[in-house]
Amino acid sequence: MAYEAFARGGLDRFMDHFADAVDYRSVENAPDDVGPIHGKDALRAWYQDWIDTFDSFSMELVELIDTGEHTVVALERFGGRAKLSGVETHQIIGDLFTIRDGKIACGREYATREQALEAVGLSEQAAHADS
Repeated sequence: MAYEAFARGGLDRFMDHFADAVDYRSVENAPDDVGPIHGKDALRAWYQDWIDTFDSFSMELVELIDTGEHTVVALERFGGRAKLSGVETHQIIGDLFTIRDGKIACGREYATREQALEAVGLSEQAAHADS
């Protein structure tokens, strides 16, 4: 899994799980929202810029929900100690991933688990019933 690869080998190992032509979108209207990100190299650069704002950074999978034939919602906890402020911060977001040929072909971040589930037409109750 991509998150285990990140924990063991950093960003390069994490990026091995993405398709070369990946389409990605961070949380819309968030401070780091740069609009759609196209391609593995652009996505890697965006992640690296984000990671570089921290002295220490971690990212881990909290929950994985199978939401359909080729989609999953991954709840991810990330954060660390910010370089500029020294403040320790952690956040959980929901990532909706579309998988093709064993790689993440499309990714969309949502601010909450509920928003990610709604994006695939699932309610919170339905997701708990399947867990």
